[in-house]
Amino acid sequence: MKLTRTVILESLPLTGKKFEAIKEIYDEYSEILTFLTNYAVENKVKSHLKLRKIFYKKLKEEHNLPTHYYYTVCQDAVTRAKSFFELKKKGKAKTGKPVIKRVSLWLDDVLWDYKRFPRFNVLKNGRKILIIGFTTKRGRIKLPLKPHKLFFRYLDEGWKVKAGVKLRVVEEERKVLAYFIFEKEFTELEPTERFLSVDYNVDNVSFGTREFLIQVKTDLGRMTRFYSDVRKQVQKTHSVGWKRKLPSKRGRNLLKKFGRRKMNRRVDLQRKLAMRLADLAGKLNATLVLEAVPKNFNQRIVRKRRKSEARLRDTLHNIGMNGFQRFVFEKAVEYGVSVVFVNPAYSSQVCPHCGAFRVKPGDDALRRRVFECPVCGFSMDRDFVAVLNLLGLFPFSPKACEPSAKGSVSPVMLVVEANLLHCKNSLMIISQGLQQK
Repeated sequence: MKLTRTVILESLPLTGKKFEAIKEIYDEYSEILTFLTNYAVENKVKSHLKLRKIFYKKLKEEHNLPTHYYYTVCQDAVTRAKSFFELKKKGKAKTGKPVIKRVSLWLDDVLWDYKRFPRFNVLKNGRKILIIGFTTKRGRIKLPLKPHKLFFRYLDEGWKVKAGVKLRVVEEERKVLAYFIFEKEFTELEPTERFLSVDYNVDNVSFGTREFLIQVKTDLGRMTRFYSDVRKQVQKTHSVGWKRKLPSKRGRNLLKKFGRRKMNRRVDLQRKLAMRLADLAGKLNATLVLEAVPKNFNQRIVRKRRKSEARLRDTLHNIGMNGFQRFVFEKAVEYGVSVVFVNPAYSSQVCPHCGAFRVKPGDDALRRRVFECPVCGFSMDRDFVAVLNLLGLFPFSPKACEPSAKGSVSPVMLVVEANLLHCKNSLMIISQGLQQK
């Protein structure tokens, strides 16, 4: 399996001549990109080779760009056109034709020094500066970039950079952002004899083995509700128009700001937790057991809820279940941990003690998030019950062929706050402490 990672490097402030050379080719590239994208959408062109065949001679006559820019701009235009077709198919396209807001220069392996990558210059203070050369209308220029720890980490771990690089111009600071794509091939491993199951919920993530259970309070649901309230208030106070339904320019900027902040906080927490889980599973030599979630999980969940439960529908739609599963899977592959996906149906409605099926909680038990078995009297947190069932205590699990465990299920349980994710080995230390108990 091949994984990819995007690393963004910022350049040092450029000299006037270098920045003018980049800006000159950037403006001309943007003009061509707009024209080709509109043509591709209007004529439903989905092949960059076909687009290049139609316009190559015309572009060569009207512009004076290095030849390979015509190749990459056609690829860029077709990629944007395909994305617009997908949005239109889903009914999410807000305009009749694509609006190009941000432009990046696409460089292939000829337009920049791909074969000589990486080259470094060492400053007097010992800091390394990455140097890449790329072609402009004024000839070849050298671009000094500031590499960071993540960049060096991927280089040291054997990740290879792809031939394509994107450059984005930051006019205010006279700088350039370079987007490098690293890729590495990993082998998918067979499941081990030990399992670590994960149950993702609105306000917590529960996981564990037969020896211990840990619940990390993420409060993602509360955070989602908070930002929803903030955005509603912005819509009320920054509305314009006859019926005061359209947000003003200030209102639109605030809506984007808080929407982006909500997403960034959620993704940051999910990535940290995914990394800690993969690290823990690797040190325990355990296989991660994840829920098999459909791609349209958010839409399905929302459809199941009544319209009167608007607040709950919004919360469930924004917890990012699919994103979290993807982060955990990719980190597990990167850390050399095997992963299995199981059907999560009824995982919180099966008693892990006696096997009673479809145990539906009462209103009080549901409010307290407690599972209470009417057959044997077993009681436990609903999320911990789901973790135990995913581990192999009911027929949907990968260990269904094994005989059911005798006696009561009594792993050590602990509830912790999400701030422990800042400590690298925190989950490993906690799990070892619980096992010793």
